[in-house]
Amino acid sequence: MSHACLVANPAAGRGRGARRLPAVRRALAAAGIDDVRITRGPGDERDLAAAAVASGIDTIVALGGDGTWGNVARGIHESGRDARLVPIAAGTGNDFARSLGLPAGDAVAMSRIAAGDASVRVDLGVANSITFLNVAGVGLEAEVLQATQRITWLGGPLVYVAAALPLLRTYRPLRATIQLDGDQPGEASNYLAIIVSNGPRFGGGFHVAPGASVTDGLLDAVIVQDAPPLRRLNLFVRARMGKHVGEPEVNRRRIRRARLGFETAPLLDADGEIHRLSEQTLDIGVLPGAIRVGVPSDSDRANMTE
Repeated sequence: MSHACLVANPAAGRGRGARRLPAVRRALAAAGIDDVRITRGPGDERDLAAAAVASGIDTIVALGGDGTWGNVARGIHESGRDARLVPIAAGTGNDFARSLGLPAGDAVAMSRIAAGDASVRVDLGVANSITFLNVAGVGLEAEVLQATQRITWLGGPLVYVAAALPLLRTYRPLRATIQLDGDQPGEASNYLAIIVSNGPRFGGGFHVAPGASVTDGLLDAVIVQDAPPLRRLNLFVRARMGKHVGEPEVNRRRIRRARLGFETAPLLDADGEIHRLSEQTLDIGVLPGAIRVGVPSDSDRANMTE
């Protein structure tokens, strides 16, 4: 049995973390896990995870959403130790867990995974010095994420839609140069969004990179040229269904690294958390198989399919 603890973010999902916490604690206790560590503020997951791993914990159950899971993965990676991450969903999007087909909304099933030792290695992305599990992006996508913080009357994935609709008309395009892998950098151009994704989904179900894999050692660059407002709306709707790929404004490519240059330092979305860049250059790369994530054992998989 693993030495496991829970790192819980009560603020995740606009309080959903706090509401789910009692049931998650009961499920984990039934599986023999009663070490619980609660965040007190934004980003605490990273420090709690690093301290837990340093104390000998080899499995960290993370209650929250993509931001919480990304911060826990960051703490594990920076510790230099090979601990497992076991995500339990309580966030707004919870997209990373879906990329592995995990039953992250089922606390009992995830507690069984936490008590076992089965895992799969997944890639980590790095944007300058910021690691990400699921996605990093600049442009409209990051502006929408920032705008969600001002919407308090709505929860769940619909908050992204409510934040995006006004911005589709008013957003000022991002001017950038892009260099993918070893290619020559392109000319500066206006972009609606530049997204580098590890998994296939973000924003609570936007299929930004259909078919992307978190275990292939590659990232998916999805580059969207700017367009007039009505065309922006069309691209937004199609992205929700994963049908934007192939549109004339959209270029998708699987890469190992990218360098983006900007006239002014933009906002960066990394796993659903906003970072204000201090540089006008963003270097993005991949760390293949850098993190272990808990998965069902063979016997649990057999029971799930019966």
